[in-house]
Order: sequence, then C-alpha cells, then structure tokens
Amino acid sequence: MGDMDIAATLVSQFDRMVKRDGGAVSLLGVDGSTIRVAYKPGLDEACEGDMCIMPHLELEQLMAETLARRDATLKVVVELVR
Repeated sequence: MGDMDIAATLVSQFDRMVKRDGGAVSLLGVDGSTIRVAYKPGLDEACEGDMCIMPHLELEQLMAETLARRDATLKVVVELVR
C-alpha cells in the first residue's frame, strides 16, 4: 500500500468518526513522510450530554497512533481550519 493510499484510508476512517459531530477531516497532501490533514471541527465545541467535539490535538494523537500501526515511517500533521 502506497503512502497516498495509507493517507486516504486514514483520512476516510477519521472523517467518518468526526462527521457525527458535524466535523470534517480532509487530506491536504503527502509531503515526503508527512501526511498533512485539515480538520474542521463541528460547530458547537461545548459538550452536550455524552457528545463532545473532538479536540484538535486529541484527533492528531489518535491519527498518529493509528498511522504508526500501519507505517511507522510516516507522521501526520493535523491543521485546524474553521
């Protein structure tokens, strides 16, 4: 599996997860061994009941851990967008 395939799979997996909260994850590109991702969080960042918007740095950490299991030579950088 190539770097772009790994990046696309990673983005797809996490995009599905944040869509529940109204957020979106999209692939910005792959630069060498770095996967660049944009994260647009949901509109309401306050917790309501058991639902909370995924914090930017927590998303980056989860994506990095998932990526490390697939290819330890790659890293992910998540850019917060509004």
